[in-house]
Amino acid sequence: MGILSTLAGILFASGKGHIHLSAWKNMPQEEKDKIKMVPLCRNIGEVIALNGLIFLSKGLWSGFSNHWFVGAMVAWLIVAGFDVWYIGKSERYYRK
Repeated sequence: MGILSTLAGILFASGKGHIHLSAWKNMPQEEKDKIKMVPLCRNIGEVIALNGLIFLSKGLWSGFSNHWFVGAMVAWLIVAGFDVWYIGKSERYYRK
């Protein structure tokens, strides 16, 4: 899980992951033109890769016990939730 999430995050951060999503394929061109994909993909890719690194740490490091893993995942969920909120409220990811 950690390797797949980290690779998916890198794929998104490089700007090549969104083209495989059905939501992107089905979106009208007018809406696509309103979105700044490079910073949005980098943001989403970093959040996905962070999730992958947490899972990878759990799998590779025996000192990363269950309570630390759960705490890291709760922290990640909070950070990801704030990130989704920020993406929705920020003008950074939309063309004017």
